[in-house]
Amino acid sequence: MTKDKGGQRFRLPAWFRLAVVAVVAVTVAVVVLVQVTEADPVTASPPATPVPLAGRLPEAAKAGMPGPGGDPDRKTLVLYDDGRKKDGTTSPPEEVRTAEAYAMFTANLVSRGTAWTMQPAADYRARQANDFQAVVYLGSVSDAALPKAFLEDVTAARIPVVWIGANIWQLRAIPGWRAEGYRDDNPTTVTYKGTPLRRDPRSGTGVVAIDVRDSTKVQILAEASAPGGTPSPWAVHSGQLTYVAEVPYAYAEAQDRYLAAADILLGVLSPQAPNRHRALIRLEDVGPRTKPEELRRVTDFLIREKIPFSLAVYPYYSDPQGRANDGEPTSARLVDSPDLVDVLKESVQAGATLVMHGYSHQSDNGPNPYDGVSASDFEFYKSSVDGDGVVRMDGPMPEDSVRWFDGRIATGLGEFKRVGLPEPTMFEFPHYGGSAVDYQRTTELFQARYDRGSYYAGFCPGGRCGSTATATTEQVYGQFFPYPVRDVYGANVVPENIGNVAPVAFNQHASRTAVDMLADAQSALVVRDNVASFFYHPFLGEGGLRDLVNSLRALGYRFAAPAEILGD
Repeated sequence: MTKDKGGQRFRLPAWFRLAVVAVVAVTVAVVVLVQVTEADPVTASPPATPVPLAGRLPEAAKAGMPGPGGDPDRKTLVLYDDGRKKDGTTSPPEEVRTAEAYAMFTANLVSRGTAWTMQPAADYRARQANDFQAVVYLGSVSDAALPKAFLEDVTAARIPVVWIGANIWQLRAIPGWRAEGYRDDNPTTVTYKGTPLRRDPRSGTGVVAIDVRDSTKVQILAEASAPGGTPSPWAVHSGQLTYVAEVPYAYAEAQDRYLAAADILLGVLSPQAPNRHRALIRLEDVGPRTKPEELRRVTDFLIREKIPFSLAVYPYYSDPQGRANDGEPTSARLVDSPDLVDVLKESVQAGATLVMHGYSHQSDNGPNPYDGVSASDFEFYKSSVDGDGVVRMDGPMPEDSVRWFDGRIATGLGEFKRVGLPEPTMFEFPHYGGSAVDYQRTTELFQARYDRGSYYAGFCPGGRCGSTATATTEQVYGQFFPYPVRDVYGANVVPENIGNVAPVAFNQHASRTAVDMLADAQSALVVRDNVASFFYHPFLGEGGLRDLVNSLRALGYRFAAPAEILGD
């Protein structure tokens, strides 16, 4: 961490950025492995005929379009710092990359309310805001170069302006309050709508001190406090300006102040958003070696209770080294598992949603990072375990390309078709890991993703998203969403955000209980129109799932299908 007169700057290690999104997916990998491999070794049938991918979607969506529930007739200008500073110098490259990544995070959230255009704030033109219905500025670089025209237009704004983080001191006239530099303490709690939310003290972003001078002109939206300290404003609204005192993305996990920022954005950009709370269930890691009787017990319960659910299915099981089968190389496809297919068909007939969870959920090139066994390893991103037992994200697979990705998807979809199942229209990356090339291609092949997103600095140079050639591999950023969005890949994203039951700690990941998940869901109620979304491994049985369902209902959540979430 480094400090300068503008506050603190923090760069998350590349492995951590992706580990934040992969944490709940990887934690139970060993448990999954044990549960799906208690059967005699088998050799898979030949692969199915690949389905044609050309023209799979009528028209691929594009970044900048509104997400589910967003208003296509409203557009927000998203401005961010690109490293240019007031004194003519340029920020270090890593700070520039982080600023771009955080701008992508912001644009993703903005899509819930409106369409958007993203560009560096330094390129703002006089009266450009007149072409939009709202402006969001993300101050990630202290003392960034902000055009005089931008500052004047914000001061005289007739449309909503959301200012997040640094450089608010460059704005001279703010009705009712003023910024007093950075706070001397390090807040650990942000209280929003009466709910205490976490702020990790390692975030290192610095929190601007807000001094309210005229309470008749200022609405305090949230307050921050350090242990033993007095709460003071963290977010305020005055006139057309809404201000959040820090960029809230570093170390953002469940129950974090990030939820407050996400709700504040939605409230400003989409004030008509309903106050409702929906929940999603996804049955995870269903593959050709999943025990049909275990899956049936869980699906029968959900069907009886008329609870919508999804099934995340990988169509090809592979254990090339026999690591889970007494040294015997083992493989299987859905066509080799007719009893399992019967359960899947019955579930689909009852209204369940099929999600393609990769092709094999592993790599035949060796451990990635564990043992090369399906449901245990990454498929679309290279990983390893270091000497401290920490999972590291090492970059795209050596063979990564559109052609390679298409081959796995086409063959996998062919397997669904061969056994008489509908081709899934949603995709979930195994362990939420894939390259920018893979993510971009997914948008062209599937109607939606169902996951937490992995994003890459360099993908949106100058605010123009889609540059896989310049997307870096050493910097990977993960983001979860409290509501559905259309992200910078142009994909509609069905969120997953409260994780799963993980009975044992694993690598750098702690165990998780249903109590932990419910605490996350309760904190998420601060977000209007939120979705509490989790995944569940069928081998854990019906009882634990029943308790989760009943408890979420008691919190006020209503279970919905992904199609409903995408519909509005």
